[in-house]
Amino acid sequence: MGKIHRPLPTITPDHERFWQAAKAHRMELQKCDRCGRFWYYPGPVCHYCSSREFTWTPVSGNGTIYSYSVLERAKGNPFEGDVPIAIVLVRLEEGPVMMSNLVDYQPDDLRIDAPVTVTYEDVDEQVTLPVFRPAA
Repeated sequence: MGKIHRPLPTITPDHERFWQAAKAHRMELQKCDRCGRFWYYPGPVCHYCSSREFTWTPVSGNGTIYSYSVLERAKGNPFEGDVPIAIVLVRLEEGPVMMSNLVDYQPDDLRIDAPVTVTYEDVDEQVTLPVFRPAA
């Protein structure tokens, strides 16, 4: 298990399935049965058409960096021992944009449209975090 000192998500019924899939090292997102679009962050209704009909669907976990920032200093907060931290917005192949971290990277890997793929940090018995690394 990793040594994560930062705040962890509180798992609620609306997104419990997402975290169960992450624990199994796979990514599943909700796909609207009406408009056919995927969305993230999980919730009870489609972000696009407000339908309550959806299917949890496996997705590739591949995407590109949409935006990023590097946290270099974190004095006095939970991230202090983990800097530098690359915070990325990843546009998944299936469409949604997801905030996460980039791991196992070189500075040149941090660029808009750089291909990335999901990997997982097993934090504790309840939480596994999906993070991204540069695609091979």
